Amino acid sequence: MGCPATPNAGRPTSSAADDREQAIVDELAQRLGAEADERTRDWWNRYLKGTIEFRGVPMAGVRKIARALWHEHDMAEWTRDRRVDLVLTFLAQPYAEEKLAGILLLAERLLPELRADDVPVLAKPFERGHIAEWSTCDWYCVKVLARLLGRVDDRRAAAEEIAAWRHAENLWQRRAAAVSFVELAARGAREDPWLPDLVLEVCAANARDPARFSQTSVGWVLRELSKAEPERVASFVEQHQDVLSREARYMATDRLDPKVRRRFNPSGARR
Repeated sequence: MGCPATPNAGRPTSSAADDREQAIVDELAQRLGAEADERTRDWWNRYLKGTIEFRGVPMAGVRKIARALWHEHDMAEWTRDRRVDLVLTFLAQPYAEEKLAGILLLAERLLPELRADDVPVLAKPFERGHIAEWSTCDWYCVKVLARLLGRVDDRRAAAEEIAAWRHAENLWQRRAAAVSFVELAARGAREDPWLPDLVLEVCAANARDPARFSQTSVGWVLRELSKAEPERVASFVEQHQDVLSREARYMATDRLDPKVRRRFNPSGARR
C-alpha cells in the first residue's frame, strides 16, 4: 500500500518557490545585462546625476524581456499574491531597469487584479527604501498608482489611502501622494465631487516641505487640477505662496489666465 498523498504533493515548497523566484530575478539581470548599451547607460547616468544606477536598456527592451519571462515561466498560472511578491522583488533590485520591469508588469499584467485594499502592499517599495529617487517614483505613480485610481470600483477608498501618504516620513512616498493624482486631478469634481478637496489637502501638506521634489509634486498636480478648477488652484497658490517655491508656483499656474500667472510669477522665472 502506498503512502497517503500529502496536501502539498505536487506543489513547490516555500523554499522551492523562493529558489525559483530568485532564479527569475537572476535571469532578468542576465538578460538586461546582455542588452545593455554603454551610450544609453551613460546618457541616463548623466541625466539623473547618479541618483540610481542604469544598465543602459531602453524601456522597449525592458518590456520585451519582462514579458518574455512572464510567459516562459507561466506566471499567469501563479497565485496573484505570488506574482505581486515577485514584481516587488524586481523593485528591490539596485538597477533602474529591474525596477522598471516590476513597474511594467504591475501596470500591464497585474493591474486588472488590483483593488483598493491592495494600496498598503503597493506602499511597500517606499517603506522599504526601494523607491528612493524621482525617476522610479514617477514611473510607479503614473503607470501603476494613477491607473489604479482610474479603474478601481472603490476609488475614494483607494484615493484616501494614497493621499494619507502625505504624512509619511519618506519624501518619495509623500511625493507619490500627489503625483498619483495627476490623471484624476484633471477631471476636477466632474466625476468625484470629493476629489479637489482631497488633492488640495495633499498639496497643503507637501507644500510645507521645502525639498524640491516635494514642491514640484505640488506644482505638477495643481497644474493638472487647474484644467477643471482654475479658481481653486489660483486661490490655493495665493494662500500658500509664502511656502511654495518659485518653481512650484510656475508649474501650478502654467495653465491659468496669463494675468493670474504674472501675478504669482512677476519675473517669469521658474526658480
